[in-house]
Amino acid sequence: MRRLVVYLFGLLLVLMGCTTAGERARMRAGLDSINVLNRTDQPFTMQDVEPLVHFFDDHGTPNDQVLAHYLLGRAYYKHGEAPMALKCYQDAVELADTTAADCDYNQLSRVYGQMANIFYYQGLYRQQIVHSKHAEKFAWKGKDTLAALMCYEQQRFAYQRLEIIDSAIFITENVAHQYKKYGYYNRAAVALGTNVRDLIEKGEFAKAKSYMNQYESKSGYFDSMGNIVPGREIYYKSKGLYYLNTNALDSAEYYFRKELHDGRDFNNQNAAAKGLTMLYQKRYRPDSIAKYAVYAYDMSDSLYAQKNVKEVKRIQAMYDYSRQQEIARQETEKTTQANRMLLFSLIALLTISLIASWLYFARVQLIKKLQQVSIELTAAREELAELQQDSSVNHQSIMEKEERIKQLERKLGKYGKIVYFGAEKIENDLQLSPNYQKIKDLAYKGRELQQHDWDIIYQLINEYLPGYHDFLTSKLKINTADYQVCLLLRLHFKAGEIANMLGVSPPYISKICTTIFAVLFNKKGSSRELAKELAKIN
Repeated sequence: MRRLVVYLFGLLLVLMGCTTAGERARMRAGLDSINVLNRTDQPFTMQDVEPLVHFFDDHGTPNDQVLAHYLLGRAYYKHGEAPMALKCYQDAVELADTTAADCDYNQLSRVYGQMANIFYYQGLYRQQIVHSKHAEKFAWKGKDTLAALMCYEQQRFAYQRLEIIDSAIFITENVAHQYKKYGYYNRAAVALGTNVRDLIEKGEFAKAKSYMNQYESKSGYFDSMGNIVPGREIYYKSKGLYYLNTNALDSAEYYFRKELHDGRDFNNQNAAAKGLTMLYQKRYRPDSIAKYAVYAYDMSDSLYAQKNVKEVKRIQAMYDYSRQQEIARQETEKTTQANRMLLFSLIALLTISLIASWLYFARVQLIKKLQQVSIELTAAREELAELQQDSSVNHQSIMEKEERIKQLERKLGKYGKIVYFGAEKIENDLQLSPNYQKIKDLAYKGRELQQHDWDIIYQLINEYLPGYHDFLTSKLKINTADYQVCLLLRLHFKAGEIANMLGVSPPYISKICTTIFAVLFNKKGSSRELAKELAKIN
């Protein structure tokens, strides 16, 4: 029955999701593989990540769980499901153990950074600032200086959108100073370049010129001829505005026309046309003003239409409602399955508890029966001893009593096998029993054993080692010196102690052990070797 309990307990562990080291290593390798795909901007799906999330929720460290939920969020985001991505990122944040010595602060910074990114594109700029600050804080904790500065810099764009220009300029100048401090001179120059337009609007032309010079010389975006890399032509609008506001009109016209020529997208065409319109207003050229004003209007109209299309696509991408409904359905199914699993686990646990309780009370009852049989056996042996005092008169009663004693010995052995389950437990319970301690005390004192002492020994053997009793009786006659020596050897007494207990000399014990070895095992050996062989028998 005990084996059944062990089996059921093992089954419950399986149901509760226990795993092996090999399985954990395999899943960890899968998580690392997806992480590499994410960092190299290669595609992966929610289905690739979901098994990893389920596994590490049960078997992972907080760092494993944060990474798994973060990657699931990235998968949702790449498939145009920003709300689900945000939920995954929030789950990741809640799973992080920021008090642990091994907390992966850099990963936590990336989670907050992605959340800030989503809020920015949703137009929730204040939320972006809050989450960018969290991202910055954890990047500093993770000793990732560059990431911390980049997170700080991102807050500048939110303040600009909120039209809190002074804060935007302050952050840009401060982060540029920090970039220079840590040797990131190109990033400092790029940061300062974003301030140029705001400084021109504030009339701070000297500072704007200084930042333009640093941007052009150290950002790495310009070739030897002063041309900016494709895609950044909007800078020509800022430079044209600088010259326009400092009355260098030829230079202003040059950069507005350069933007018009090099920047072929609607945004640059619109910006260049507006710049040229302002320029010709200063030069009082009505025809050119009208020409570029109309062109700017057309570009604005096209740009507005284009922005509307992009906005619709962005909203559709972020709120794929049909997908959300499918996810809701899947979540409902998962919850139902989880509830079923929980119910099954509770039933299994209750079953095991009932079986364990039943085994416990059954064992208690068996122990009581064993004690009762032991008491009855002791009384029967005492009665037999009294009857044997006048064996001629009590011959029939003696035979009945001896038969009764045999029955009790068999019953005692049967109960003993059940109660003392396992060889180690048998030996432990045997040596801790009060009767064994009595005999051990006699051996320590060097006393010779009396009949009532032998009754205790027989009882010990029948109770704890019924198999040993059966083995000896099949080879040796009961109550002979050979039989008694074997009993005492099995009870772990030494040859010298046995000699005293039997009232004989040690050489006699050595001699008799040699004889017993030959009879029982057909081998030669000492008393110590015989004791080792006998100890293997229960």
